[in-house]
Amino acid sequence: MHVTHQHRTAFLSSVCVAAIVGLCVLSTSELRAQVRVDTTKKIAPKDSIGKGAPVITRDPLTDSLRADSLAQARTQTRIDSVARARLRDTIRSPMAHFESPRALDISNRLHFSREEILSSGALNLADLLDHVPGVTTFRTGWLAGIHAASLHGDFSRIRIFVDGIEMDATEARNGGALDLDDVPLWALDDLVIERAATEVRVWLRSWSVTSETPYTRADIFTGDRNTNAFRGFFARRYRNGAIVQIGAQQLATQTGQVSAFTTAGTTRRAGDGSQQVFNARFGWSRGRLSVDVYGTSSARDRDAQTSRKGFRSLPAFKGARRDGYVRVGYGDTLQGFWTQAMIGVARTRLEGIRDSVVSTDTTKVAVSSDTIGSRTQQVLAVGYRGRWFEGSLTDRARPINGDLLHAPALRLGLGTARLGVGTYVERRGIDSTTTMELFLRAAPTSWLVLTAAQGNRNPRSETDRPSVSSTRAEAAVRVRRLWIGGGAIRENPTVFNTPVILSFPSVQLAAAKASGVLGSIRGPVYKDLSLDVQTVRWNASQYGRPPVHIRGELALVSEWRSKFPKGQFGFNARVIYDRRNSAPFYFGVGADQTVDTRFSERAEVITAVLQIRIQRASIFYQYRNLTGGDYEQIPGLTMPRQVQVYGVRWEFAN
Repeated sequence: MHVTHQHRTAFLSSVCVAAIVGLCVLSTSELRAQVRVDTTKKIAPKDSIGKGAPVITRDPLTDSLRADSLAQARTQTRIDSVARARLRDTIRSPMAHFESPRALDISNRLHFSREEILSSGALNLADLLDHVPGVTTFRTGWLAGIHAASLHGDFSRIRIFVDGIEMDATEARNGGALDLDDVPLWALDDLVIERAATEVRVWLRSWSVTSETPYTRADIFTGDRNTNAFRGFFARRYRNGAIVQIGAQQLATQTGQVSAFTTAGTTRRAGDGSQQVFNARFGWSRGRLSVDVYGTSSARDRDAQTSRKGFRSLPAFKGARRDGYVRVGYGDTLQGFWTQAMIGVARTRLEGIRDSVVSTDTTKVAVSSDTIGSRTQQVLAVGYRGRWFEGSLTDRARPINGDLLHAPALRLGLGTARLGVGTYVERRGIDSTTTMELFLRAAPTSWLVLTAAQGNRNPRSETDRPSVSSTRAEAAVRVRRLWIGGGAIRENPTVFNTPVILSFPSVQLAAAKASGVLGSIRGPVYKDLSLDVQTVRWNASQYGRPPVHIRGELALVSEWRSKFPKGQFGFNARVIYDRRNSAPFYFGVGADQTVDTRFSERAEVITAVLQIRIQRASIFYQYRNLTGGDYEQIPGLTMPRQVQVYGVRWEFAN
């Protein structure tokens, strides 16, 4: 087709015009894309356009302030909701607590909180009493064996109080001594060992929950000698102030091999046995007033333990002990005025074993037969505690053999962190003995602490037994981070009873005047590694008291806060060394009318304890007697060589 010059020119012109129009359209769309839309103008509805509707605009500063205020309101709402939840979850009026004495010792090492009790590796109260210089503990075997303690050889000078109620030794064949296996450590919240001059008083406070959130704890452990144990604990508080707590334990040990197909080899021996414990608390509190009922029931059985040839064997045991009380309390014993009234009951029973009742002049056991012993105790206490002063008056009444025997006690304390003095006076109605104790603690500088204690035990009649006077003085100086201390003990001649609980004959023993030397090292060694060494050395041997007793503990306890700032992790490793020299024991009178005295072997026991906590679960392991050598704490009764026990403790709050 022939195209003329005019047609070509017209075609090119059309193309140019189309290109220019396209470029204009593209540039317009790009400019629209680059222009920011004005969000401050509110476009009127479509039907209002053209009708004169006003255009609403926003102030950016006002919108920013409004947004900030809304954010702050949301944050405050969250804070208030958390505060309300915490307020609703915690009851600010806990159950009444009995008075706990202030420590007037070199340090506060004899005060154990609930966490310290669980992490110390203590299997029963005897393991904690090992921390006290002058106290000697005795064990006949593993967990099911007898566990007892004495002060300077006298078993009657260890007294135990649970929430203010004294645990009386009403067992028909224990001779006025307590078996420490009857004290459930796992159900305690606080433990204070009051180290007086003439006696040791152990103040136990059972645990009471304060949270409305249900609390559950489960302990499961196993180990050598076919050791198996289970514990369960449940507790809760309600908004009306009511409390419900229930706990139980099943523990058993036995020697030999267990088989699912035969009973051969499962016979227990060497003092093995089992224990079942149940305790509960029900109560109510509001403000400063509280009412609660608490009880513990323990059923135990133990096989006979054969001694070495020529020594006395330990008979079998099967029985139960029940302790309980009803309490009405007003006020807090930690601050201000307080008063409490309690009625406690203790009942013990031997099943299928006919033993005669042991009669001593220190404990009159009220029994209806050879196998049942029971006693009630009525306690009324009133006191006041301030910043620098404390005082209390307590009366314990026990009806025994038709007589109501009172035991009034007065406690006074005065002082500050630099200087403190205290006194404790009691007249026991059981044996009519008056006890007078005086304490003194002075810390004139930050590197020196001085303590002293003087005590007297005066019986009603000097013909029964002489008065006991004891004096103790100690001092400790700080060398860098370690406290190094020493002191002396002096005690005049005394008379005490043999430990019938350990199957010894019932007789009074005379002890001559004695004096001892104390030594201690305590404190951090390096970072979280700490050392605690206590030793006592006597100038002469005495029945049931080793002349030299050393206990040392090296502990590494850390939560590794640099890596776990919220405390989700805990590490606890301990090595415990216990050494006691050979001690004499009274075994009776021989055929030639001479005193038969036997000596125990020197014992050295090393125990390793490990506990690892992750959140609220703890894995624990204990190896007792690492060296594996034979040892005994009572002549003729050999202790287990090596025993391992391990398990898990898990807490739930849900």
